[in-house]
Amino acid sequence: MNKNGGIRINIPKVVHETIDGETVILNLDNGNYYSLIGTGAHIWDNVEKGATINDIIERLHRDYEAGNEDIEKEVNKFLSELMEENLTVPYGSDDRIPSDHNQKETLTKSNKTTFQTPVLNKYTDMQDLLLLDPIHDVDDNAGWPNINDSKGWPKRTADSPEDDK
Repeated sequence: MNKNGGIRINIPKVVHETIDGETVILNLDNGNYYSLIGTGAHIWDNVEKGATINDIIERLHRDYEAGNEDIEKEVNKFLSELMEENLTVPYGSDDRIPSDHNQKETLTKSNKTTFQTPVLNKYTDMQDLLLLDPIHDVDDNAGWPNINDSKGWPKRTADSPEDDK
């Protein structure tokens, strides 16, 4: 992995939301969903902001207490896992890096917390249900509630009956 390069969230195949410090991620291609807390959520936030791999490692050195080698090794392992799950992809030459990637927030030594290995919790229990739902079969021009008819789904119109009972 190129440490000076960046990775980005694999949009539109991946959607995510952070609530009360937990990041929930949904891979619309395979129906798996994931949970990140603590260090993992912190890393995901940096990926979302367009930080390079070196930027992420540098920020974690500033924000957490741990050996430099430990942080670098664990971050690289975690970022590789995100890529293996197709949640992130390397930046392409035509990708626009988010403008807030250079924001720097330095914590004082007294505010640092102990570094904990980031963990990607993977769940497959709703995979079949999530893949059945046509909500993710949309494109930029026809988002929800308009169903993408490429799979033969009937299109709804103003004249369509509400229910075919």
